[in-house]
Amino acid sequence: MLHFYKLTSPDKVADIVAKRLVAELKKKRRVLWLVCGGSNIAAEAATMAKIPAELQEYLAIMLTDERYGVLGNPDSNIRQLYDAGFRPGKATVVPVLTPEELSLEQTAERYAKAVKVAFENANVIVAQFGIGPDGHIAGALPGSAGASSRKLVVGYDAGAFQRITLTPTALKKINVAYAFAFGDPKRQQLELLRDKKLPLAKQPAQILKQIPESYVYSDVIGENHGK
Repeated sequence: MLHFYKLTSPDKVADIVAKRLVAELKKKRRVLWLVCGGSNIAAEAATMAKIPAELQEYLAIMLTDERYGVLGNPDSNIRQLYDAGFRPGKATVVPVLTPEELSLEQTAERYAKAVKVAFENANVIVAQFGIGPDGHIAGALPGSAGASSRKLVVGYDAGAFQRITLTPTALKKINVAYAFAFGDPKRQQLELLRDKKLPLAKQPAQILKQIPESYVYSDVIGENHGK
């Protein structure tokens, strides 16, 4: 079920996600936390800092999407996470990019295998997303292979970047999703998500409606609509 909540400041994002992660980890459950890039990076670094060291060994972390390139390139989401102070401690981080110089397709295939194993081994999968002003989620842009492929992971040319992303096939396996979208440019897409049932190819963020627990926090959507 998809719920909408008003959140006036992104400063509270870390508290919201960390509270759920810690609650699951305290049950000694194997938790897979899917993290994204963009506006969530600073919040994800702050969230990780709130995970007690004694619980970190039960936590695995993977990216929802990545910008293809050599390992450590400044455009990559994982590099930007670490530059923002993300420190996983005892948690296991499964990267998309590796030292081997693999092609875009090979990198996507390798990551798909890792995703399959991680999903199967997790007791609960918690994902963190942003929602773009075009309605995209993770690296799944409207009208792209990222929004339509039946594979778990796909790599494709998205114009400014070559992207590797979890597809809706993978995203619907998530147990709990938190999406954060701030600013008036997001208003139209949030209202469409709340009020309309659109094809994923048109608005990939609609996949949130296929996840058992989905929460959208924004400063432009008011009360809890519970849809």
